[in-house]
Amino acid sequence: MRSRPSLVPPFAIIVALALLMASCGPVPAPLTPDAKLAFHATRVVKALDVVRDAAIASNETTPPIISTNSTRTVVLWHRTVVQVIQAVPGGWKTTVKASIFVLTCDVRAYDPTPAYPTPPPCTSQLAPAEVVRLAPYVGLVLIVISEVL
Repeated sequence: MRSRPSLVPPFAIIVALALLMASCGPVPAPLTPDAKLAFHATRVVKALDVVRDAAIASNETTPPIISTNSTRTVVLWHRTVVQVIQAVPGGWKTTVKASIFVLTCDVRAYDPTPAYPTPPPCTSQLAPAEVVRLAPYVGLVLIVISEVL
């Protein structure tokens, strides 16, 4: 007996795109430097929420697309990254990108340095199929981060 494909991943993509389109506006003009930092941080946190929510929704399908342990890893990663953004309002960008690289081994998140122009060998904290499932959402986060000054 064949099972029907789940509508959760396409629905999650639509929701993610709608949220990102709503948050992709220019910075309001009369903001102070601290307010601009908070504005950009809020945009990134909303994008990070989409990654977390996609992992949770993928775990709730039958059968689960992402394992419970991997979902827990993503949720804990999300919480830690949000705490970093709150603790270091002006200097979180490099740390968040590095954490995405450690979580997924996605080379798009690697910032080359003169000492390390290519990414080091990496072992993802998630299964390869799970990384592929979350790759579009991670890509959206990286785009939003790249827009932050």
